Amino acid sequence: MAASMTEGMRFLPYLKAEEERKLTQAAPQRRYAGDELILEQGTVLKALFLIEAGAVRVERHEDGVMARLATLLPGECFGEMSFVDGNPTSARIVADEATVIRMITAEAIAGIEKTDPTFTGRLYHSIAAILSERLRLTSSHLDTLIAGVDFFSEVKSDLETAIAKLPGRDWRSDLISVMAQRENGGG
Repeated sequence: MAASMTEGMRFLPYLKAEEERKLTQAAPQRRYAGDELILEQGTVLKALFLIEAGAVRVERHEDGVMARLATLLPGECFGEMSFVDGNPTSARIVADEATVIRMITAEAIAGIEKTDPTFTGRLYHSIAAILSERLRLTSSHLDTLIAGVDFFSEVKSDLETAIAKLPGRDWRSDLISVMAQRENGGG
């Protein structure tokens, strides 16, 4: 097993350290071998999963294609969207290597909530922070993707313009000139 949570590592930032410790201790620990399915896409389950050791891959099956979305490491969690909204899981989770997971259930949460009614607010605040961080990362990835699409659209347009000049012209020189301008940021 390559990586594991270190002492003092936190995964729910707005919980008190003692609350997080109690929560993880109350959660059953499960072990998975590399390439073992942990959670199938479309599963209805209200639980939050903490990766204690190993690594998992997040995959989404769409239109007959399995796409890898992310790799999660110790100290990270998954299942947070379904935990919050009660909808089926939007992706599947597969162990990339030998992995240890803690499954935090509603029962584990209820046990702590009985002694401190404000606990749930801090828990959901923590989950909101995780979701916000992931949304920001997704937005950043989309910006990069859009910039790439824009660049290739411009190159395609330049190529079409150069090709249109083919009859009676030295199209090779025009194409080289357009590509050199593009590389030098000259548009």
